[in-house]
Amino acid sequence: MKMPDFINSRAFHIKDNTYSVCLVEDLKNHVFYILKNELAEKWETAEDKDKFLFEIRNNKNLKCAINTKSKNYKYNSANIGEFFRENNIIASLHLELNYKCNLNCKHCFTPKNMDKYFISFDKAKKIIDEAYISDVYGITLTGGECTINNDFLKIAKYVREKRMPLSVLTNAQKLYDDENLFNELLNIYPESFKISLYSMNSNEHDYITGVKGSHQKALNIIKLLREKHINVLIACPQLSYNIGSHKEVKEFADEIGAEFLTGCNFIFNKNNNNLTAKCTFDNIEQFYCDTLDMNNIRNFQKSDGRICGAGETMLSIRPNLDITPCVGFNYVLGNCNSTSLKKLQENILPKFREKFIKSNLKECFKYDYCRYCQYCSLQSTHETGFLKKSPILCEDAKAYLIAYLKHKQ
Repeated sequence: MKMPDFINSRAFHIKDNTYSVCLVEDLKNHVFYILKNELAEKWETAEDKDKFLFEIRNNKNLKCAINTKSKNYKYNSANIGEFFRENNIIASLHLELNYKCNLNCKHCFTPKNMDKYFISFDKAKKIIDEAYISDVYGITLTGGECTINNDFLKIAKYVREKRMPLSVLTNAQKLYDDENLFNELLNIYPESFKISLYSMNSNEHDYITGVKGSHQKALNIIKLLREKHINVLIACPQLSYNIGSHKEVKEFADEIGAEFLTGCNFIFNKNNNNLTAKCTFDNIEQFYCDTLDMNNIRNFQKSDGRICGAGETMLSIRPNLDITPCVGFNYVLGNCNSTSLKKLQENILPKFREKFIKSNLKECFKYDYCRYCQYCSLQSTHETGFLKKSPILCEDAKAYLIAYLKHKQ
């Protein structure tokens, strides 16, 4: 029996094939299953997949890890994240389909000299096929603005044909303008959308994007997606133009049941001359004073030796087919024209992971504020280079420490 369109399903054989695991995602009922050994084998051979999942959901005696979505349709991903890390599985491969965009954001860091490059369907198909046999779990389509790629929908449909989870990072402008594109995309059951909303004030948002009317389009698409119970992540980065806007945007996200992402994270690209978008130190300090969660304090020093999941549970492929550890991370691991994903995983990534550890940050951990660093190579490598100290991140850590001390008092 054909697998239902609303199912994501990936099978993994772990530790030299000593046991098997199936990760199954039911996008209609908002349930995630981790099926092991005998249960995984039964799933693989089950003729009626929908009936099989119904029986699992209603059988409390089965030893099966089941994560249900909360009221705002977010996944409890702690178990699955650890599973990916323990078994060196790439959870998400980002395909940067093109760097062209239909907005002109003042803080944009994507390189303007690569606008001529794009990933065609034929190139994407080859990459997705390689990703599938290399045990990559899911695909994220991004850009620039990925929806303006002429092959976007064709690529998205092919990801779902492989029953791989599909996420889309978009500014939502074309999804609003092209109703047919929006409906066809929803018909293939994407897992999530990430959309930036810089303010609840349309003038403020549109000033940042450089396009009048962009706020209303993004807002309408976010509301439509949530009405259809699609998982939406709303990003609201704090810039010099919208500092303080996160409060109202968060209220809106909570109201409609979307996930909310914010921060004073800034990616400096001198070629784009985007430094004016950066918050001042006082802005960053105030932001942390407003948002600091004393039950979840950063501690960069006490965690394990990994810096982050870049090159471990995530990879990115640029429009020119360069492979990097993460979107915007200026460290090229190889190129799809000369390096297969299998070869990358076997020969190149292990060496990268050996280098990409905290002990190799030679200039760091010298001051009290260092433990509160959010060290992000996506941000720092644009400014200073691989495994280098970043003044922008140091400033952020200092502001965080000041806010922390004020909260303690």
